[in-house]
Amino acid sequence: MSLLCFGLALASAQADFAGANEALGRGDLVAAESGYRATLAAGGTGADVWFDLGNVLYRQDRLGEAVLAWRNAQARAPRDPDVEANLDFARRKARDALDPAAPRPAFAPWQAALTPDEGMWLGGALAGLGLLLLAVRALGLSERWPFVPWVGLGIGATLAGAVAGAGGIAAAGLPPVAVVLVEEVTATSDLGGGVDLFTLHEAAELVAVEQVGEKVQVLLADGRRGWLPAGSVGLVDPDGSAASRAGQTE
Repeated sequence: MSLLCFGLALASAQADFAGANEALGRGDLVAAESGYRATLAAGGTGADVWFDLGNVLYRQDRLGEAVLAWRNAQARAPRDPDVEANLDFARRKARDALDPAAPRPAFAPWQAALTPDEGMWLGGALAGLGLLLLAVRALGLSERWPFVPWVGLGIGATLAGAVAGAGGIAAAGLPPVAVVLVEEVTATSDLGGGVDLFTLHEAAELVAVEQVGEKVQVLLADGRRGWLPAGSVGLVDPDGSAASRAGQTE
């Protein structure tokens, strides 16, 4: 039964995506946006869906929502040059001259170029290489260089742990990226209001440190922190867990 439901959802997502592309071809941006959001709600959360949604939103002069969609595409395809080009172009139009938020494990800067799943798969491959080298020694195939398999095993195990660990951390809970969706919003020093700290504008990219009720604490790339209304930002959703709420989070 679960396989049948999955198949039906996949078929629905594919139909919605095809319909959205047809609408875009006709120049009907509203229908295209509706179709891409329906695709996301049906489980079609691939990078291409988010990328096309971002293009449609940008053409409607909705810069913040477009950046959020492209950041979702980037989370699924971190090395896609088209996604990078669109984000670079959008950032030049944003009012705030901020470095884009890029949460990643501090000990694993390479994770920015990998999805969490890729990190875990690569770690597994490195671990497998280490086991292969151990097998070479066990079978007596390394008599000429007896130390090599052990060195290789040690290096492989270390790399495997670091790479898979970084992928696991990214999958399990790095703070999400937040994008400002409103024209202007002021960050305050505490949940109740407090002191106004700084003002942000549409398309600013931040790290969402935590959410308490209707407030989100954000962290800027320069180290500043403050609280924003939750409704003023949208959160990047790397694993698709909130895809069914795409119409509300963007």
